[in-house]
Amino acid sequence: MIATELLTADALRAFAVFAAHRSFTRAAAALRISQPALHVKIRKLADGLGVELYQRDGRGLALTPAGERLAQFGAESLRRVDDLMGELRADGSEVRIAAGRAALRWVVSSSIRALHRSGRRVQVITADRHAALQHLREGSADLAVIAAEPPPAGLQSRTLGTYPQVLVLPARDPLASRSTLRLSDLEGRALLVPPDGRPHRQALDRALSEAGVAWQVAAEVDGWDLMVHFAALGLGAAVINGCVQLPARLRAVPIRDLPAITYWAAWRPARHAALAGVLAALPG
Repeated sequence: MIATELLTADALRAFAVFAAHRSFTRAAAALRISQPALHVKIRKLADGLGVELYQRDGRGLALTPAGERLAQFGAESLRRVDDLMGELRADGSEVRIAAGRAALRWVVSSSIRALHRSGRRVQVITADRHAALQHLREGSADLAVIAAEPPPAGLQSRTLGTYPQVLVLPARDPLASRSTLRLSDLEGRALLVPPDGRPHRQALDRALSEAGVAWQVAAEVDGWDLMVHFAALGLGAAVINGCVQLPARLRAVPIRDLPAITYWAAWRPARHAALAGVLAALPG
């Protein structure tokens, strides 16, 4: 077989995903194929091209120079194919949105509903910031919704909204009647917080420590919806993003010395024209 005949869209996609993850386990899961099948694809590609594409690097895997070049070529080729497909389906047939759970539920849910009602098929990819941007670069997402830091260079973007960080607590709590709070008002509080190591937990730990506030963990909770639920049960107060809608028995009081959180929609410039209808449906 001629080497160039090996560079099919399927082979390039498989290698590009492997190159992004540097792991057969994660890449096979992303491609929804078995690890042995992925091994065969990449081995066949390397043998046909006559080069080694990766090598062991301690416990991990590293691309060879040839592998790096092929990964760049594959990613760019797939992006161009994806952009062409986007132009062909610019009539509104499908849009793929990568975002975290909170952003999907509280920031763009009404936009997704509007797109669906307009006849546009929406594919949602639940992903953290890093993964959402990776989906965008690989062409597996048309739009990424990210928070906290602006999108990296090379992408077009638009601000969707900026929200204060708030303390969520029962309406009967004395602090609930305040218009704003400071971190010092949380002294001695039992707080509902994300698991250790999560970005929001790390930022909150740092801010409370710098403010000299002593506090305790009421419970470690994964996700703002559960944090709100447990706050309503009376387990503790929670510091969350002000975009979250609360039940009537809870109050949200802005915390003045915590930074507001901004959300952006980001997309690749080549997809701008095809996304015109989608961008019009977004907030901001």
